[in-house]
Amino acid sequence: MAGAGERLGGTRRRVFLAGVAAGLAVAGLGWLGVAQWRRAFAPSPANVRVVSTIAPKPAAVEVTRAEATPAPSPPPAVEAEPEKPPAGATYEVELPVYDKLVAAPLSGEPHQVLGAWDEDAQSSRAGERRAFVLAVSPNQSDESLEALARDVRARNRDARILDVRIYDDAGAARGPRVIDSGRRARAHLVAEVQRNEAAGLDVIRVRGHALQP
Repeated sequence: MAGAGERLGGTRRRVFLAGVAAGLAVAGLGWLGVAQWRRAFAPSPANVRVVSTIAPKPAAVEVTRAEATPAPSPPPAVEAEPEKPPAGATYEVELPVYDKLVAAPLSGEPHQVLGAWDEDAQSSRAGERRAFVLAVSPNQSDESLEALARDVRARNRDARILDVRIYDDAGAARGPRVIDSGRRARAHLVAEVQRNEAAGLDVIRVRGHALQP
């Protein structure tokens, strides 16, 4: 009886141990299954992008400033040279002749009126400032030149300013004074009358000699 009980107890023990082993095995399989299930169906990690909160410094951009090219300076002004008259050509200036100043003959001595004007061309009366340019023959005597000068002066006694110039060459009297600075005109000036009451001037000259008015 005792042997049978011991055999029965040993069998039960083996059955228990086998059950415990089987339970452990099942538990282990179950844990592995749960781990595999979690691994297989775990949510995929979010795609996280790292963003820096510090703005990067912009790359230095080389700026090339075009230096202002100075405007080219204008070429120096070249003064035009006075046009030289061709050889043999003559130029004359037409002087004004106001009829009111030559309505009556200026003198009985031979002469040609080249110019006669005053300060007011529109007025019918002779002005207070008068100018005369006359031409005579190159061989006219000093006495004739003096008489001519005195006659013109006497007929214009009421003028406050009187300027009379008498030349022995009409071309020299009318010619331009710029080219030779009036040298030709002075060479042919044979008589003149100058009177200016305000300046106390009253003179008659014949071929460079001053005469009493």
